[in-house]
Amino acid sequence: GLDSVQLAKLVLQGGGQKIRILSEWIEKYKDASDTMIMFVDAYDVIFNADSTTILRKFFEHYSDKRLLFGAEPFCWPDQTLAPDYPIVEFGKRFLNSGLFMGYGPEVYKVLKLKPVEDKDDDQLYYTRVYLDNKLRKELKMDLDSMSKIFQNLNGVIEDVELQFKEDGTPEAYNAAYNTKPLIVHGNGPSKSHLNYLGNYLGNRWNSQLGCRTCGQEMKDSEELPLIGLNIFIAKPIPFIEEVLQKVAEFDYPKDKIALYIYNNQPFSIKNIQDFLKEHGKSYYTKRVINGVTEIGEREARNEAIEWDKQRNVEFAFLMDGDAYFTEPKVIKDLIHYSKTYDVGIIAPMVGQIGKLFTNFWGAIAANGYYARSEDYMAIVKGNRIGYWNVRQKLRNVSNNNFLFQVPFITSALLLNKEKLSALKDAYSYNKNLDPDMSMCQFARDNGHFMYIDNEKQYGYLIVSDEFSETVTEGKWHPEMWQIFENRDLWEARYVHPGYHKIMEPDHIIDQACPDVYDYPLMSERFCEELIEEMEGFGRWSDGSNNDKRLAGGYENVPTRDIHMNQVGFERQWLYFLDTYVRPVQEKTFIGYYHQPVESNMMFVVRYKPEEQASLRPHHDASTFSIDVALNKKGRDYEGGGVRYVRYNCTVEADEVGYAMMFPGRLTHLHEGLATTKGTRYIMVSFINP
Repeated sequence: GLDSVQLAKLVLQGGGQKIRILSEWIEKYKDASDTMIMFVDAYDVIFNADSTTILRKFFEHYSDKRLLFGAEPFCWPDQTLAPDYPIVEFGKRFLNSGLFMGYGPEVYKVLKLKPVEDKDDDQLYYTRVYLDNKLRKELKMDLDSMSKIFQNLNGVIEDVELQFKEDGTPEAYNAAYNTKPLIVHGNGPSKSHLNYLGNYLGNRWNSQLGCRTCGQEMKDSEELPLIGLNIFIAKPIPFIEEVLQKVAEFDYPKDKIALYIYNNQPFSIKNIQDFLKEHGKSYYTKRVINGVTEIGEREARNEAIEWDKQRNVEFAFLMDGDAYFTEPKVIKDLIHYSKTYDVGIIAPMVGQIGKLFTNFWGAIAANGYYARSEDYMAIVKGNRIGYWNVRQKLRNVSNNNFLFQVPFITSALLLNKEKLSALKDAYSYNKNLDPDMSMCQFARDNGHFMYIDNEKQYGYLIVSDEFSETVTEGKWHPEMWQIFENRDLWEARYVHPGYHKIMEPDHIIDQACPDVYDYPLMSERFCEELIEEMEGFGRWSDGSNNDKRLAGGYENVPTRDIHMNQVGFERQWLYFLDTYVRPVQEKTFIGYYHQPVESNMMFVVRYKPEEQASLRPHHDASTFSIDVALNKKGRDYEGGGVRYVRYNCTVEADEVGYAMMFPGRLTHLHEGLATTKGTRYIMVSFINP
């Protein structure tokens, strides 16, 4: 058979070849008066009914006709012929040559009227036959003006909708004429709408049963081919460490993976090094570009495809650093779809959590950028499950040039071996565009279909839009500032693994002293990184009563500390207190509600024997307070702890990441006991002053 590129080249030669080929084939049917013949353009037509249903509708509406053509609203290619067309009472007036059906003798006569050259225009040929009044009557020709059988989309996209029968079967609906055409033709610049309809018609997707061709999984017994795994980190992206951990957990043998990594971000160099140190030797082979390099992203993407081809891989999975996969079988699933449905380019749908932003576009605007398709929301929200063709192709039939427009797929995609060869240098195809958009434009201009698969929740996209600003500000651990943008990953890294246990309804939170609750809050990693951030900032207060950071400039009970607002962490920490600490307070101090929490005193305290070892008895200026132990007694320091004077009760407060929560003013006079060796760090928050 012919692929789409070959078909495009054939059409560029002129439509006359179709008439010539068909006229040779029709010889055996020239006397078959009871044989119905149908012609359709092969590459841009969808059938939504079987032959029996099509014939039944023909006999119902056109029983007195012998030859029926589809109709359209444009007189093309010769507009001067428009006055010669018969007037129609209702419907479209002009002939379209892409769809017709008729009996053998009549089709034969039309095709044999005169010689045709390949370069001639087929639509003009049929138009002139139809406009000959004598021939039209003799051959009993007609147009399907109201799209009862044939639907040509060009110029009427807004009229043609998708509907579903009671049993969920999809059907095209022409709202202008209240008809349900059976064969849909994406003529001219209507390929985008054809592809949209093609995701459903032909019983591909059923509103009751979902995707009719989905759901099969790759069998474990299937031989797994050698594949390429290409990872690109070309901008500052948070949580690369977690992304690479998920890569290591892919359910695919590492000895059947040719690994290509491109990272030009200094911030991620150590992440790559650590990943390779632990897993690098397990891969079949690898090429790694890690750090400052003269190789740009565009060149690296082209090189990766060529590198995959040289290793003779059967498939290549290309992913950006912002694609976080929770489904370990993602590569196996995509390979299975590629093999089963003969799909050369397929992307797993991933999107930003809680947002509609994903790694594909459902439609494209006139300027070549994003437009929302009718079904985009349903696909993104999982109301429609399947694998979706997001290729949109435009044919400018007025000058026989092919113009292709392609919606955007990015962040992760699988290419089969054929497409690896076809997409050579695709990322440099249009250097005025970003590399991924260039690749998509190349695919569109060369007739390569692209699919998006949303059958599973494969993972999600990491938000990285503003991360570069945090990196350039010189933070030691910029992911700490990502609680708003990437809360799930932030929580997994920085919230204590035991926190959610204490929030279970039946769990009783420990009291170290009366109304002093001790519970897991922060991970050890958060505590370590917070210390490093504060020491990196380095501007500790001098421990005197004079404090210019405070209104009035006086601190009654001074400590050596750094405030959260000094390191730009005030907004993030307030959100954390309201999201994670307030629910614990409401569970323990029953009947007190204050949302959102307030605090203007949030700081890290440093105790050292040679600097400030202890803190005299005092009340906190708060409704309640939390003190979080940031490092470990016996390892980092000796001594320390908190004594509640009224209860003569001492808490060691030495469990890293544990919060000690207690009432502030009036009841809980307390003192910080002396640190005798090393350095002790605690994080203090006066909540609801």
